[in-house]
Amino acid sequence: MSNEHLKDQIRHARDVVIDAFHHPMPTLGIDLDGCVDESPMFFNILSYAWPGDVIVVTFRRDREQAITDLKKHGIRHTDVVLVDSFDAKADVIANKQISFYIDDQPEMLKNVPPEVGVMLFRNEGNFDFSDRRWMFSEQTGKMI
Repeated sequence: MSNEHLKDQIRHARDVVIDAFHHPMPTLGIDLDGCVDESPMFFNILSYAWPGDVIVVTFRRDREQAITDLKKHGIRHTDVVLVDSFDAKADVIANKQISFYIDDQPEMLKNVPPEVGVMLFRNEGNFDFSDRRWMFSEQTGKMI
């Protein structure tokens, strides 16, 4: 499959999603470290196919470096918000009216408002690939 064909398919998928939603468009929130840097191609495609705003919410101190890293990976974004605590991410998600949020740390997802769809992005920091089991703490998981 050629790159142009793939781009056309992505644009078509984006248009289908846009037609399916009523305004305002849903806002996507994504984490940078542990998500974008772990799977840049996925987040590149997702960011361009997403019909609404894409806000990067990251636990970093250097905004310019975060923007540089997003450009390096070709991630479309509307805004980059730096936070300095777990609860600050949940506050940003609520204040920016993010509809769907992707992060790799369950700690970051604990206080996200219930109306926000959350996705835990799997990586070596939260999943034991040799044991094929999720890793969690007493603060982030409950054994059933």
